[in-house]
Amino acid sequence: MAETITEMIIPGTYIEVRSEGLIGVAGVATGNVGVVGTAAKGPVDDVVILSSFADTREVFGNYDGWVDGNSDELTLVRALQHVFGNGASTVYAVRTGAAEAASLTLNDDAGPVVKFTGKTPGTWAREITVAVKAATENGFVEERRQDVGGGALQPLHAHIVASPRNAIRITRGASGKTARLALAITGTPQKGRRAIVSPADGVLTFHADDTPVSGDKLAAAYVVDKAFCREIEVKYRNVTEEYTAIDATDIERDVGRASALVGVTIQAGGDARVPNVTTDPLVLDGGDDGATADGTAYADSLAKLDPEPVNIVLLAGRGFSDAVDTLKGHVDAAESAGRDRIAVLGADEDSVDKVAANADAVAGGRLILAAPGVKVLDQALGKQVSLPPAYAAAAVAGLIASLAVQVSPTNKTLAVSGLTTDYNDGELKKLLGARVMVLEKKSGFRVVKGITTDDGAFRQVSVRRIVDFAKAGTRIGSLPYIGRLNNARVRGALKATLNGFLADMVLNEALTDFTLDVSATREQEVVGVAVVTMFLKPTFSIDYIKVIMNLA
Repeated sequence: MAETITEMIIPGTYIEVRSEGLIGVAGVATGNVGVVGTAAKGPVDDVVILSSFADTREVFGNYDGWVDGNSDELTLVRALQHVFGNGASTVYAVRTGAAEAASLTLNDDAGPVVKFTGKTPGTWAREITVAVKAATENGFVEERRQDVGGGALQPLHAHIVASPRNAIRITRGASGKTARLALAITGTPQKGRRAIVSPADGVLTFHADDTPVSGDKLAAAYVVDKAFCREIEVKYRNVTEEYTAIDATDIERDVGRASALVGVTIQAGGDARVPNVTTDPLVLDGGDDGATADGTAYADSLAKLDPEPVNIVLLAGRGFSDAVDTLKGHVDAAESAGRDRIAVLGADEDSVDKVAANADAVAGGRLILAAPGVKVLDQALGKQVSLPPAYAAAAVAGLIASLAVQVSPTNKTLAVSGLTTDYNDGELKKLLGARVMVLEKKSGFRVVKGITTDDGAFRQVSVRRIVDFAKAGTRIGSLPYIGRLNNARVRGALKATLNGFLADMVLNEALTDFTLDVSATREQEVVGVAVVTMFLKPTFSIDYIKVIMNLA
């Protein structure tokens, strides 16, 4: 039903203000890139939104030195360097692979006490050091909880020292009321005011009227003599974290909760123990980056992008044969779900025959095949390296993401140091005829022609993006009308909303013209259907210029 505001001016006179005329279309995403790959750091199979390459390295670490493309090099950060370097501003990144975290177990004389594990899986945590030192300050237990059962109360720590911070809170199970008592180490309990804890063994004593009973809950805070505490120092590069801990339970709560570097697990029987002081800082060991992730892992991670507002997707470092089936299935499923997107992939290698064979094996307006590979500065090695076409695909994805939907990538330059192959004119024509987005050296390094692998209407990338933009805007503009009256007035408002959106596309030169109609027969009104019919004329780019000279 239409939303209305009814105001009585004088008896029998009413004004209705209807909101449909204020509905517009906004928030259509056009350049969001989704990337899946392997990395040395960061969460696995979680979508992370990035806005710069600096963010990328902060979350996922640095890539390793390039070898030959067949040595399980890490792919995600290397690809994102080209995505951001060529203009993308918003990336939805997913780290894939069966990665494992590096770890370190701290012991006392009786055995393992706590295990420190890198906050996220990967070999990056091998740079973390942990030092256990004698405490220089008394330790403070902020809150030690226990539920009172039928047996005796659990003791607190030994070696508690007198402090105004010592206190215990009792929440009565029967009434829900809470009482707070000071916690002293000498004297006698006082009703409603003070409980006593033995510094020798942490045993609690209460006044008879305050004694907890089964079903009550206790929460104690107290200070422990520094001679029986430890200072834990966790370091990673220029980041240092320091904690004062009483025992393993305190380490797990304080370090595990606050640290950005490590998680903590108490080892069997280690709850009330503290690790030995270390002579030198200890280093986390082990871990695996998950660099050997296979096609199944990439596909599973790519599925994490299904609900995200992504327009362009790629599998970092995966060549055509390894990526095409996964990406084609992904974009087809996304289109069916109303989340249109384009996939960019690189050829298996630079060879003209191989690139053409890759192109012959696929066709579709949602797939872009790029070649050849690119030359770039490898920051891990400090020298230029040659990367396969899969990384040219990352550069192309960044370029497309930086352009308005109506702007073709044809003749646009890429931010790369070079190309791994310079195709001659005959080879360029062959690859263009095979529907390859081929790159060439010409006043920089350029896209020869911004095309998809489609043979039909969506051959130009810009046309595919224009139509996807129109579809997304139509969905956004139509959604607020679901549930409103299916009558001529509301359908007219829907038409006005969509007309304004399409008119803006004409103004921005994404369309040259359009026609629009919103209608419903009586039968359609009965079943709640409104029909939107539109004819769009997308703007096509100039792919080449033909000059005819007449000499007289």
